[in-house]
Amino acid sequence: MIGFVIASALVTWIASHYSLADYRKVVTPEFVAPITALRTWAFIFCFFSIGLTTRIRSLTATGVKPFIAFTVGVAVNIAIGYALSAHVFAPYWNSLGQGS
Repeated sequence: MIGFVIASALVTWIASHYSLADYRKVVTPEFVAPITALRTWAFIFCFFSIGLTTRIRSLTATGVKPFIAFTVGVAVNIAIGYALSAHVFAPYWNSLGQGS
């Protein structure tokens, strides 16, 4: 959280020195794009580390009922996520790539 606040303050301070056109032309490709790539890699490594710390033996000791409950929960989340993405956010998805 502290890192987010510091990064937000830093980008705000840098952006305050540019007009919107200059910000899009200079700051976004030179400063924001590498941070976006770094964020993507940090997200990947976060989930990778979750997988590395998973203890399969302790999970199998809990039995089949928690596994079934988790699987049903995931299936419900997938269905709700699809409905939201395909129906609620359809105008947004359809507008992508149509110019700005």
